[in-house]
Amino acid sequence: MKILTFNSSNDVLFVSGMFAGGWMWMNTCPQIANAVHHVIDEPLCYIGGSVEDITDEIVREVKRIGRPLTLVGNSLGGLVCLHVARLVPDQIKQVVISGSAGFGEARIGITLDRYDPDNMAEQFANLILFDRSKVTSEVKSKTAESFNSNFRNIVRLMREGNRLKAEDVLSSVLCPVHAIWGRNDLITPYAETEGVCEQFNISLDFIDDCGHSPMYEKPDEFAKIVNGILLA
Repeated sequence: MKILTFNSSNDVLFVSGMFAGGWMWMNTCPQIANAVHHVIDEPLCYIGGSVEDITDEIVREVKRIGRPLTLVGNSLGGLVCLHVARLVPDQIKQVVISGSAGFGEARIGITLDRYDPDNMAEQFANLILFDRSKVTSEVKSKTAESFNSNFRNIVRLMREGNRLKAEDVLSSVLCPVHAIWGRNDLITPYAETEGVCEQFNISLDFIDDCGHSPMYEKPDEFAKIVNGILLA
């Protein structure tokens, strides 16, 4: 597993979603002060075909780093971060989730076709991002590459992500959990997160005019919230 590491003093591990990689964080990380940035470069579908497989890989990386970490995860990465925190509680200071799987069934509404990854990538990019100007050729190309290389894993992970429930994991997570949600998230609508966040005392921040991946779409606002969490 390839990890990108940047400089500073708190350790933060950034975990992307199923088919987006470390590039999702590149405009956010430089704005998060006083932190060593560890970014998982691969999309999760490259790492494994189940949440358990992916969690085990990231647990190994957490142990290799060997210092207490804040985990920040988007989409399926949010749910994976909760599983990691459950398994190695002594090494996780807190978890920040965004558009996390496990908060109701993901609303995709797209027919998966392994023989047309470019079309799937464009549909997903338009679904994930509220601001269509952010749907660049690079975003579509990177997403299509994930579908082309890991279609079976993506299908398995989508099914599992819809089956798992965040509250089943949260009941065993000992550290603080914070949530940052795009107000216009169509895949995991914020209305379905509020009850669970209230039940488990999770602080919940919203970013307006923003979809499923605020660290990419609104990096300034996302980084400001994470900085506040790190300094609290």
